[in-house]
Amino acid sequence: MNHATKIVCASAAVVALVSLMGCSDAAPETPQDTTTDTTSAAKHPTYSYTVRGKVTTLPSAERPMDDFMIHHEAIHDFKNRDGVVFENAATGTLGMKSMTMPFPLDESVSLDDLAVGDIIEFTFVTVWGDSYPEYKVTKVTKLAADTKLDFEN
Repeated sequence: MNHATKIVCASAAVVALVSLMGCSDAAPETPQDTTTDTTSAAKHPTYSYTVRGKVTTLPSAERPMDDFMIHHEAIHDFKNRDGVVFENAATGTLGMKSMTMPFPLDESVSLDDLAVGDIIEFTFVTVWGDSYPEYKVTKVTKLAADTKLDFEN
């Protein structure tokens, strides 16, 4: 995949992220950590989410431009830039539905011990700009292979 295609894919993922945020209606099985950075909240609201998912794609030496892709569980408390949980106007459901999406990595995060198919818990941070959030994974923990995930929305 060339660099221009990667940029288009990443842009499409952000648009999908924003447009699909209100599509979930199942209650979460486990509580999710949501933290607000109040020091920059007025100008650039920042939220942190801890979520479980399954690794679907990893960058590699042969394909270094591949994204770190995760099929994640629903994020029922995913907030917009105003700190309000997203609500799907058509269905009234809250948060972001379960989906597979690319996640940029903080430079402190290593994927060395992960393989495609691994079940993980990960923390990602969103920093809202004027229109869309920038987001990145700040922590990844490998879970037991028999961990059951709930991809129902």
